[in-house]
Amino acid sequence: MTRGRLVWSVLFGLLCSVGAGVLPLVVPSGWDIAWKIVVATVVAALAGASGSYFGIALAEREARKGAREQVGRLRELAPDGGPAGLLAPGRRIVEFVGRRGELAELLAWCECGPGRIRLVTGPGGVGKSRLAVELADRLSQVGWRCEWVADGAEADAVGTVRGVSRGRVLLVVDYAEIRTGLGTLLRAAVADDGAALRVLLLARSAGDWWDRLKVAEPVVRAQLADAYSERPLGASVETERSDVDLVLEAVPRFAEALGVDPPARVLVEPGRGATRILDLHATALVAVLHAIRARETGGEGDEVRVGVADVFGELLAHEERYWLGTAELAGLLEGTAGLRAAVLGRIVAAGCLLGALSESEAVALLERVPGAAASLKVAGWLRDLYPPHDPEEWLGSLQPDRLAEHLTIAQLNASTELTNRCLTELDHRQALRAITLLGRAGTDQPDALPLLERTLPLLDHVIGRLPPDPELLMTISNAIPYPSVALAETDVTITRRGLALVQDDDPASRVKWLGRLLAALVQTRHHGEALLVGTEAVRIWRDLAQDDPEECLPRLATALSNLGAVQARLDFHEQALDGEREAVRIWRDIGEQEHHSELAASLSNLGNWFNRTGSTEEALDALQEAVRLNLGSGHRVSCDE
Repeated sequence: MTRGRLVWSVLFGLLCSVGAGVLPLVVPSGWDIAWKIVVATVVAALAGASGSYFGIALAEREARKGAREQVGRLRELAPDGGPAGLLAPGRRIVEFVGRRGELAELLAWCECGPGRIRLVTGPGGVGKSRLAVELADRLSQVGWRCEWVADGAEADAVGTVRGVSRGRVLLVVDYAEIRTGLGTLLRAAVADDGAALRVLLLARSAGDWWDRLKVAEPVVRAQLADAYSERPLGASVETERSDVDLVLEAVPRFAEALGVDPPARVLVEPGRGATRILDLHATALVAVLHAIRARETGGEGDEVRVGVADVFGELLAHEERYWLGTAELAGLLEGTAGLRAAVLGRIVAAGCLLGALSESEAVALLERVPGAAASLKVAGWLRDLYPPHDPEEWLGSLQPDRLAEHLTIAQLNASTELTNRCLTELDHRQALRAITLLGRAGTDQPDALPLLERTLPLLDHVIGRLPPDPELLMTISNAIPYPSVALAETDVTITRRGLALVQDDDPASRVKWLGRLLAALVQTRHHGEALLVGTEAVRIWRDLAQDDPEECLPRLATALSNLGAVQARLDFHEQALDGEREAVRIWRDIGEQEHHSELAASLSNLGNWFNRTGSTEEALDALQEAVRLNLGSGHRVSCDE
């Protein structure tokens, strides 16, 4: 509400109130009593409505005032954003916990270990960057120079640091899987003739990007031979303390950073299974923010309750107050063209989803947001809200990534118009960014999958530039409908890339990708390659079934049927018969009653293969038994395993 409208609301309310009071004095005495009652009721209603309007306006102004007062403190403590900026690993708000074994290994490698290059992998939020920060701190205390290599600065990183130091140096490269200049950096590191030089690479996974590095010139290839232990960081960072303990220990740290007293009691509802350290720290931060908010609204804030499972939703509520305060200070909420508070969240979400490389692109981005003003002033506010770290980007993004994903999915699902505008008419850069964000979000948020499906027609243009992230590629592959004529070849490409990311010593993951690739290859009639893929899948399931028959024998039977379908298409009917006979034996051995539908499907396949070899009587026996088990005579290749 503008200041002028607020004044007029007050004056009108006072006028109506006075009118209601003096009405009996001015209404002609000859008026019927019913008319007097009607007029008095109308005037009183106008006075009440105006008073209510005035009350709402005051509440809104108070909310803006509280948000505005919070901005100054947050900008001093987290210059790269709102409350969530306190979670940045480089802030080191919370003391480093756990990961003692990993830290000791890295310290030993830096001091006397073989090779100059080391790779650390793990999903987002498990603490890769925080581990690297702690390593750099420990090394700095004993005379090392530690530098984080900015995106785009890989080619000159070694030369730049050697220009200021010939001593021991650690270079840290985050998001190594998407660094195009990584090869140049590694060649320079290997050729360096100064004191000890170490290069620590951080990535979500090791895949084809890592394989490409390993086939580089011999001198680099030799350095990479022992650079990766093939053990990604797990979610759990500490075995001696529970998740609740880690949250409670972090609460005083965030309270101290915010300059407030911590709540006297924090009740934590833990999540299910192993929780990533980012989620635990976010829960502690939310507990402190809840206490601050309670005190601002008249409460004591001595006891707060927080849940790990929904912590990102709660953290976004506090982040929204930050948007509101900065927008108020920038004058974006005043005047007839002022933005509504709800629009601010849409603007931030659009920025996370699509980004912008220039000021003009940022203004064009605002045109996609319902209710937003596509102006330089609003674009500048968004840029200042989350400054870009990448020199090629004009807009930054809400951090951490998982919080940005949570916001974006919530905003898109809340507004069909926003979804339609943000997921259509995208250029290749925007499509790549949108598919990547939605795909990564889909690994944790089922609500992201329908949105991802809308972007699938754009995959052909960006598939080669998708990050080498197995979880991302599996989510995208799962979102592709089966069968699909339009996306069949795209599905093959996605599954081939996913398979290439899996290490040979991870058979469980490998066979999962083999099953998906087999289905995609059959759909596109690449039967020769499908035969090789299906054969490898059977071999792996056969090996796994020796150690875990209860879990893996059903998978082996399914893989045998899938392979048989491919063999039959290539006229290898005898081989198909042998495989299907084995599948039938497996289903019978592990329990005909429990697996009657699977057994019936295998018998149906067996009957078809017998029929193709001319064994009519055997075909009839198999098909009759399948009918007895109450299943039809068709069975397509499974998409699942």
